Amino acid sequence: MADPTSRDKPKSDQKPPEKPAKGTGKKAAERRGTKRQAREAEVQAALVLDLDHLRSVAREIASHFMERLESEIVQIRETVLASPASAKRLRHLSTIQRALQGLTVKPQKGRRKDLKRIDELVVLLNRIVQKM
Repeated sequence: MADPTSRDKPKSDQKPPEKPAKGTGKKAAERRGTKRQAREAEVQAALVLDLDHLRSVAREIASHFMERLESEIVQIRETVLASPASAKRLRHLSTIQRALQGLTVKPQKGRRKDLKRIDELVVLLNRIVQKM
C-alpha cells in the first residue's frame, strides 16, 4: 500500500517543471523557417504570374505599335505614289527623301530610341505628305 502521508502533502509545494518561453527553441525556429519559406514561395509564385502578364502586355503593345507604324508608312507611300506631278510635289518629295536618308538606327541593338526616331520620322513625313 502507498504511504498515506504522501497523499496528504499539499500540491502547492511542488513546482511545475520550467518550460522555455514560447517561440524559442529549435522547434519554434523550424516552424518560423517553414512559414517564411511558404510565404516566400507564395510571393515568388505571384511575382512570376505578374511578370508573365507584363511580358504578354508588352508584346501586345509592341504588336499594336508596329501595326500602327506600318499602316502609317503604307499610307505615306500610297500618297506619294498617287499625288499629281508639280513643282511643289517635287520639293516635298526631296524633303521626304532627305529625311529618310538622314535616319540613323541600329536595328540589331533593338533599342527603344531607334523606334522613337522612326516614329518621329513617320510623324514628320505625315506632315509633309499632308502639304502635298
